[in-house]
Amino acid sequence: GWGLTNESRHIMGESAKFLNGDCHHPHISMTDGKYDGKYLFINDKANSRVARIRLDIMKCDKMLTVPNVQAIHGLRLQKVPHTKYVFANAEFVIPHPNDGTTFDLQSKNSYTLFNVIDAEKMEMAFQVIVDGNLDNTDADYTGTYAAATCYNSEKAYDLGGMMRNERDWVVIFNIPRIEAAIKAGKFETLGDSKVPVVDGREGSELTRYIPVPKNPHCCNTSSDGKYFIANGKLSP
Repeated sequence: GWGLTNESRHIMGESAKFLNGDCHHPHISMTDGKYDGKYLFINDKANSRVARIRLDIMKCDKMLTVPNVQAIHGLRLQKVPHTKYVFANAEFVIPHPNDGTTFDLQSKNSYTLFNVIDAEKMEMAFQVIVDGNLDNTDADYTGTYAAATCYNSEKAYDLGGMMRNERDWVVIFNIPRIEAAIKAGKFETLGDSKVPVVDGREGSELTRYIPVPKNPHCCNTSSDGKYFIANGKLSP
């Protein structure tokens, strides 16, 4: 079966040791804002992976384990001019380094990242440190912005703590500005990963935080390109 054959284990690479998965958000690649039927991308929340399926042969041809994060959840694709990037949210705030020496989520060294994958190479392009956590994401119809919901701005461990604030937020990512910052060498790396990492926390020119009612979940772009729409998960 798939995951046991030599061919499939080669595709899975180092993550071949995991035979389980937790998939949530499959999306088909786009050109000029319309589905082009080339690829389908899907997350594995349990093992922090993203897989690509070639739709001409209906087979998974690439799989990537995302470094520096835990739990890839929301996943969307760049729509315009084509799917150059896969946008993947890491849901949980974790300490950095995540080596068991601390469990303090309130520390400035505890955070999660917005992850951007090169869709053709299936390699990491860059990562963005954010305040709070990340849930779902979407991209605009110009190729300029991506947005992601945060339901745990409190960085809490428990349900009561995660629901404490009356408002959380949506984070807007300015993709051209992030690309320019990386090109100018304004990035760091984490641990033994070579992936460029930029800081998109409060005050950054790379991001914008927009308050929304508590615990937003889904994030979608209106078809006219005017709005990012965030759905609340909880009753007021």
